[in-house]
Amino acid sequence: MSLLLLLVTVLTGPPATAGSQAPPAADPATIREWNTIATDTISTNLGATRPSGQVVIWHGFVSAAVYNAVVGIRGGYAPYKWQVREPSTASPEAAAVAAAHRVLVTYFPASHASLDAAYAQSLAKIPEGSPKTQGVAFGERAAEHLIDLREGDGRDAPVQFTAPPAPGVWRPTPPGHQPFIDPWLGTLRPMLLTSPAQFRPAAPPALSSARYARDVNEVRTMGTKTGSPRTGFQTETAPLGHGAGDRGMAADVVGVRWSGEAWSRGCRRCRPVGWP
Repeated sequence: MSLLLLLVTVLTGPPATAGSQAPPAADPATIREWNTIATDTISTNLGATRPSGQVVIWHGFVSAAVYNAVVGIRGGYAPYKWQVREPSTASPEAAAVAAAHRVLVTYFPASHASLDAAYAQSLAKIPEGSPKTQGVAFGERAAEHLIDLREGDGRDAPVQFTAPPAPGVWRPTPPGHQPFIDPWLGTLRPMLLTSPAQFRPAAPPALSSARYARDVNEVRTMGTKTGSPRTGFQTETAPLGHGAGDRGMAADVVGVRWSGEAWSRGCRRCRPVGWP
């Protein structure tokens, strides 16, 4: 279950039990709305760059803070590295808005004005009163906890690829001969795993091995523009794995590094020789 779907599920249930005070109404559309705002904010700030796993990193931060803000009020699920709870009388909707807003303005201050406008618009839909006030305060706490948790996690660390050129060693490719995108993603402290290397793949096969020859021939056969035996579905879905696509970005988040070159060729067993 995706975190977005889980958050919507938490907001829509469970109902209050007999004899208990009914919790404030919560519209799950708030989660979807701020997921869209996060997407737009991240895209605007990253700009027109090559595909980068940063997208998933920032979404993960926002989602984790919102998740803690909502679960800390509604219960039913284990919070993410946090044990703080808020009375059920607080508005989870207000908490979600406050948490998402705080994380985004912290990491993307250039979008402060537009985020503040969206924040005011979202909160205006929630009735004034103690539940709203409590929810906003708790959402801020959840966001600050996430921000503190990620301090010093290795973002933007000066990681360099220094392996000398040789057969089988990755090197910048034409036409731009550009270096690795955000190599610090490979050493970033994961949100859930114990280390970036916990599920790292083994080294690629030797260039002189039969396995390497088989892989090269497979790439040549399946990757040719015309006359390939690949199915229409394979051709349609191949661009999704190009560079740091969906699968590549997910791997970056959990600490598994597949080379973008390997994904774009469909070779899931490869990674650059000489990469730590």
